[in-house]
Amino acid sequence: MKVFRIAKCYFIDDLTGKGAELYGGRWNKKGIPLIYTSESRSLASLEFLVHTAMSSIPLNLCVATIEIAGKPQITEINEKELPLNWKEYPAPLDVINLGTSWILSKQSLILRVPSVIVKDEFNYLINPLHGDINKVTVKTRTNYSFDIRLLKKMKGEHE
Repeated sequence: MKVFRIAKCYFIDDLTGKGAELYGGRWNKKGIPLIYTSESRSLASLEFLVHTAMSSIPLNLCVATIEIAGKPQITEINEKELPLNWKEYPAPLDVINLGTSWILSKQSLILRVPSVIVKDEFNYLINPLHGDINKVTVKTRTNYSFDIRLLKKMKGEHE
């Protein structure tokens, strides 16, 4: 199984979930580690952009292809199972608690969750506390940048 993650190159090989542990996220409380990944590079790009201020998009970005060996156990959460307000920002406490409970239970290595940004696409959350975390490896890492046209549009500039 392959998933994708975009981060500063300095942190791209880090599979400890430290960033999410320091700041928390939609699916984890601050203080609880989690690795956020996406099913495609394009979804990973959008996920990165919505969590980064335009003025602070780093120049030293990398995209990692992360491989999970074997047939990992995956817990799936469908949109129907989530509270009606699950897409709100900031993330509702019910959603944060749901993800945090999954992490601490260590019931599976991966939690498949719907993307807030793109309907019918999915993010794959990897639990660094799970016993099978050694099956997760960064297979490739490459420099990554966003097309300048996209960044200009996001800033409200026109051609």
